[in-house]
Amino acid sequence: MYLAKFFHRAPGDDDRELMLIPGSNPMVIGVHMNWKGDPDADEYLREEFSGIADAAMAFRRHVVDLVAAGYVETSDTQYTLRTLPPDPQAKPDWQKGLDELMILALAAPRAEQSRQLDALAGTPAVHEPLYLWHTARRSYGARDDAAEAVLFAEQARDTIRARRAAKQPHYAWSLLENDLEGRILELLSDAYRDAGNPDAALKTIEHLCKTAPSHDRILKRAELLCGFFPGRREEAFDDAYQWSEFGGYEDIMAFPGYAEYLARRKAGRSRGKTGKSAKGWRWKPGTKASEANVSAAEQTLGVRLPDDYRKFLLTRGETELLVRLPESSSELRFYAPDELAIQLRNLLDFIAHSEDELEEACAYFRKEYGVSLKHLVPVAEPSQLSRCLLLHVEPGERYGQCFQWDHDGAWELEQRQPSFDVALRALTDGIEQRDATQLAFFDL
Repeated sequence: MYLAKFFHRAPGDDDRELMLIPGSNPMVIGVHMNWKGDPDADEYLREEFSGIADAAMAFRRHVVDLVAAGYVETSDTQYTLRTLPPDPQAKPDWQKGLDELMILALAAPRAEQSRQLDALAGTPAVHEPLYLWHTARRSYGARDDAAEAVLFAEQARDTIRARRAAKQPHYAWSLLENDLEGRILELLSDAYRDAGNPDAALKTIEHLCKTAPSHDRILKRAELLCGFFPGRREEAFDDAYQWSEFGGYEDIMAFPGYAEYLARRKAGRSRGKTGKSAKGWRWKPGTKASEANVSAAEQTLGVRLPDDYRKFLLTRGETELLVRLPESSSELRFYAPDELAIQLRNLLDFIAHSEDELEEACAYFRKEYGVSLKHLVPVAEPSQLSRCLLLHVEPGERYGQCFQWDHDGAWELEQRQPSFDVALRALTDGIEQRDATQLAFFDL
């Protein structure tokens, strides 16, 4: 996290950036804007601190010094900015107030944070997701009204999503939008749990684990599964088995049943009493798509999806194929119907950076593989790998064929299969047989 303030002083040949960098070794860094000299010599200040409270105090002091020297704080917030515009706009007081609230959240007791929240009441700040998130944090921290924390966190979540959908800006200082949204959803999941709604808590944290996974979020999901969803407890054991070296899984590993799971996993045995080798994969409970969901996706894509894949969406939908081998794990995440068009656009944007390059790529894929690049729809991706399973949906001879794709060979298609069902069976059979070619798709 880099929290940056920018300062302008006419005529503008000595503008400044001041950064507060939290972390285990907090720092305050000052940078000359519009720097013309050695790129490695643009800093005028670098101070390191043993704690964030001292760093925050120094940061505020440097802000005061710059203002006293005739500088005006501007509305810019992007910490990578190195040149201010000719006539930068001054930052409004309510935005400065939100900045201070963020600093207090890092370095001050809750009572001081609460006073700052109250001081911002009646200003435009109260409509910003950053303010609403801090309000939810205050309610949750008080531990006396989880329902109120849910209310404010939901409002923060809905506000940031509504602004994004309407392409309207929101003010979050230098926090990236996905960072702020992730923090909001983490808090919301905790508040749902404490308010007695574990289903909503799990749904929220699972969304985060899918869109922005981290060790802490995977651990939160495992704790929820272990504590509230006995039918899915083995998923929590999977996480403990895979990630326990990073700490935090002690309670899960002490849970009744984990020792038996551990022995079975290491031996590669199935759940049954036959002693046969485990197949190494299983399906995670998913969210089935409705016929309306599938039809809407088809309308967006402009084609009818192959029957075998339609059946998969209607019976399994958004789900994961869990790969669990004695020494390694992976997941193959299958997209919901409403994600298909987005994933196709992402694929095309990665392969080609301009319309001319896209047309060149389309011609290449047609000549080399006999398929339409614009009809290669990503339907699934292995976890934390830039790879995907592609389904060709252009009507004609190649309709319904599947391919594997990797970003390292963006203009290459591999493992052609005649249909989605055949491609899926090749993957699951390959896992059972420990086939190196199929396991390579999962980087196993």
